[in-house]
Amino acid sequence: MNNIQDFIAYSNMFRIFKVDELLFAEFKCPVEASSDNVWCDNNFFAFILTGETLVKTSQNQYPMLAGDCVFAKKGSILIESEYQEDFCELMVFVPDDFIRSVMIKYKFPLDSDSTESCDAIYPFGSDEVLQAYFHSLLAYFNQPKPPANSLLKLKFEELIVSILSTNKHQPLKCYFQEIAKSTRPSIKQIMEDNFIYNLSISEFARLCARSLSSFKSEFKNVYNTTPGKWLLGKRLEHSKYLIDTTDQTLDAVYLNSGFENKSHFTSSFKTKYGYPPGQYKSQKS
Repeated sequence: MNNIQDFIAYSNMFRIFKVDELLFAEFKCPVEASSDNVWCDNNFFAFILTGETLVKTSQNQYPMLAGDCVFAKKGSILIESEYQEDFCELMVFVPDDFIRSVMIKYKFPLDSDSTESCDAIYPFGSDEVLQAYFHSLLAYFNQPKPPANSLLKLKFEELIVSILSTNKHQPLKCYFQEIAKSTRPSIKQIMEDNFIYNLSISEFARLCARSLSSFKSEFKNVYNTTPGKWLLGKRLEHSKYLIDTTDQTLDAVYLNSGFENKSHFTSSFKTKYGYPPGQYKSQKS
């Protein structure tokens, strides 16, 4: 599975501005349909300039048209695109540490009476302030020389401050407050939100902001088992749930449950439930 920030930062295919882990990018694709699971260990904003796309999470799906903007929590999503014209979006990648530092620097409250939560994707809807912000970024991409790093950092700060200063977007502000109060993300939350995606153990460790050895040790303390055994069990439970409750094909079931290949899915399913998935599905019909 592709790490979308690494892909953009190191592919030499896109116009980017980079300051430490902060990244502005102009992302363009050719006129063709595509579907891709991607992940990122940083949060990011995406603003559609032209074209359209469909973004899916484990819970919902979000169609996006030109002028739409979303925030994506670090983790995994599925992007399905059917381009009617050249697709172009502006993307802004921001790590947790930066969001935390902005909230502390500008003295935003770290506690809230609200308990609203947001999905892995948060759509902003119609927001003229954010639209104006992203259009202001275009001017920098059209200049012969990149702006100074100090100016770029201010533009990153402007985005976070604009969201925190408004009366709207309460679920996202609650998420920012959670980030600000915690020095590292919750292993349990990351795993529960992303187990259906085919990430490696080392990628899960990176997503949780731990070294591989620390991740395995802390994971054992949380779940009393290894990451590999836990992931296999959760993915098998999810695949059985999909067979029981949906009309998805077995190919779709194993892909939507995080398995890398069908043979591993089939043998593991038979070991746990006594029947291969095809026979189990036939008996349920």
